[in-house]
Amino acid sequence: MISALRFVLTTGPRIDRLRSLLVVAVAILEQATGIGLAVLLGLFSEVASKHSTGGVATLALCVAVFVMLTQGTFIAGYFTRLRLQEEIQNEVERQFVDVVGTTPTLEVHERADRSDKAAVVRGARGEIGPGFDRIMWLLGAALALVVSAVLMASVVPVLAVLPLFAVPAVLATQAADKKRGQAVQRATPRTRLAGHLFTLATTAGPGRETRLFGLEGELRRRHHEEWDAGGRDIARTDGRARVPVALAWLFFVLAYAAAVVLMVRGGLSGDASLGLVVAAVAVSSQITGQVQSLLNLTFWSLESLRATRAFLGVVEDSDVERAAVVPATPVKAPVGLERGIKVEGLSFRYWNRDEPSLNDIDLELPAGAVVALVGENGAGKSTFVKMLSGLYRPSAGRILVDGTDLATFAPEDWRDRITAAFQDPVHIEMSLKDTIGLGRLEHRDDPERIIEALRTAGGDKLLASLPEGLQTRLGRKSWDGKELSGGQWQTIANARAAMRQAPLLRILDEPSASLDARAEEWLFQQYAELSRLEGGVSVLVTHRFTTARAADLIVVLDGGRVVEVGTHDTLSQADGLYAELFRLQARYFV
Repeated sequence: MISALRFVLTTGPRIDRLRSLLVVAVAILEQATGIGLAVLLGLFSEVASKHSTGGVATLALCVAVFVMLTQGTFIAGYFTRLRLQEEIQNEVERQFVDVVGTTPTLEVHERADRSDKAAVVRGARGEIGPGFDRIMWLLGAALALVVSAVLMASVVPVLAVLPLFAVPAVLATQAADKKRGQAVQRATPRTRLAGHLFTLATTAGPGRETRLFGLEGELRRRHHEEWDAGGRDIARTDGRARVPVALAWLFFVLAYAAAVVLMVRGGLSGDASLGLVVAAVAVSSQITGQVQSLLNLTFWSLESLRATRAFLGVVEDSDVERAAVVPATPVKAPVGLERGIKVEGLSFRYWNRDEPSLNDIDLELPAGAVVALVGENGAGKSTFVKMLSGLYRPSAGRILVDGTDLATFAPEDWRDRITAAFQDPVHIEMSLKDTIGLGRLEHRDDPERIIEALRTAGGDKLLASLPEGLQTRLGRKSWDGKELSGGQWQTIANARAAMRQAPLLRILDEPSASLDARAEEWLFQQYAELSRLEGGVSVLVTHRFTTARAADLIVVLDGGRVVEVGTHDTLSQADGLYAELFRLQARYFV
């Protein structure tokens, strides 16, 4: 929590020192308004008891000026506070994007303990921006409470300890918030699932199936169950934690009532002047509100600190991952392949599974070869290509690129030398030029390079069908652009991958899943020619054996192991798993 407090207190001044100073000033002045008015009221009583008309007039003018200054400062400061919160929020979100979006591996998205932390930050990141403002107001409220106690102590000295009676309430509130935070963390898996069900029930993508299968009621029921199950634990924790808070509050109320009685007795006995007694009594009437404000601000400040702590936890996990994955003195990735890529004893186990998804794989992928990776669902094909691309860390074994261990390359250096297209591509809603140009940022403004990539992916007809050409806006979620079919989005993703020329490794994970047979044949021929011409390795993950049979090398995976390697002819003659799967698929075309 100390690190979270340090982050909150330093981020505001680092981003905008002037606004931060103004927020501090406003927080103190606003909290002091009530005390100032109480003091002026006491002075009024004192002057009025002496029948001083001039003094009353002077004090009236002082009150008017005081109210004008404090309220004017508060109104002007309100927008300053909002702007500072927005600046801090923007900085936090920028850092979060930098951390989560640039981790060397996919663990932050796929490893449950880390993805839960990231989900907490995404849901609570709006609490971080107001953190500096809340803590300043909390300090202002604490200062006002201390000044009030000093005023009351001037009438009855023992009342100087009255603020101490608020300490149990503050501590009880802090303990309650900690328990609530733990309950929220326990409920995160259920609330994440509830959020997924909400998305299924309310967004366009799943709309066809939810209607065709009549899933509205089922999704609503499951959403209700998951949300309530997570909420019940939070509610039970809140109920148990609020009992000490209520008892602590009752303790303070009793102490406050005793303080009022003592001040009235002090005034009646003549131990203090009329003005001082009036000021002290007026201040005492604000004590309840001050303590309530202190408790509320304590709660919201702790919410901000809890969200900040979760954010810093994600940052820390990312730093640990980088330290483990990024070599201290990285080796430069080669410009071109001479021998190829060799896999030695490669194994990988997902974090939530007992059995490995890949087990002791030995394989050689020659430079310039087109390699087809085939196998039934769950065989480990997609996991294998993620290992090749460096998105997962091996549990055992290594990957050699022209004899150099892949782990010795800087992750960004290796990724700069590879390219990939997947069967479920991201629908990047930008102009056609930008959507494709993202594949190689330094050439995103080169229309000839973009058109060449689009032609490689078989997108000539798509370009011709768009009236605004490369400037056509795509998608309807972010703006009123051109909606595309699944095959057209696939073509664009393949074109984006083709922006990178002469890669060391080209990964094509079912890149033709949404394409027709003619487009698939064209795509395979283009990539095969490029691979053999440029000397890189092209790995094609496919279920279509008509495509796999034309590859230079076919690798058959089963249960996370390589069970066969060879050409179509040699594997067909071997009469193993490949031959069996090929015959099953081929009989529908005979």
